[in-house]
Amino acid sequence: MQNWSTRLKDRMKALKMTQEVLASKMGVTRGAITHYLSERRTPSLQQFKKLSAVLKTDPVWLQYGLTNTQEAKSKKVKSETIQYPLPILSWNVVADFVDIRKKSAEIKEWIPHFYIDQPHWYALRVTGDSMKAHSGNSKSFHEDDLIIVDPDKTAVHGNYVIAMLPRAKEATFKQYVVDGGVAYLKPLNPQYPMVQIDDATHVCGVVVECLGML
Repeated sequence: MQNWSTRLKDRMKALKMTQEVLASKMGVTRGAITHYLSERRTPSLQQFKKLSAVLKTDPVWLQYGLTNTQEAKSKKVKSETIQYPLPILSWNVVADFVDIRKKSAEIKEWIPHFYIDQPHWYALRVTGDSMKAHSGNSKSFHEDDLIIVDPDKTAVHGNYVIAMLPRAKEATFKQYVVDGGVAYLKPLNPQYPMVQIDDATHVCGVVVECLGML
């Protein structure tokens, strides 16, 4: 499945728009566009709307790969596809989150205009700087970025995951890496140590997308 940066590149190619021209129309530096294209930085929701206007495309398609036609169809056929708004959870309730339909009364914050047919998916706000990579790295997550989590997806080497460590009161966000048959939770910030995963560690889900700041 394509991600948002690929769709951004496709629109720029279709319009024969260079990074310099897009940066000028967006009122940002070319470096900012380069960060978007390489996914070193994710645009905020407001920037996604502005990007879609400049690139003459649907913001829902640019960000999520959906079209208004698809959304309208899914809303009409409610008997076949029920769409759920995406909840933003706190880090201390992640391990207990099972189904939005059962927990909706307890959820205080939602992502507006983000509707999916996956009742188990949820979002988290990034806290701290353990997943903020040093300049030049291909991927980095920043304070208050919203990350989308699929709790049913099995983690493989290189995935970004949410995990509960033994005796921890809150979940943690790290990269899942396997070295010599041993699995670790690896921070992107080298100032933090890697943690070996043992039988008492619970991987709560795999991060499938980062939306930037809301």
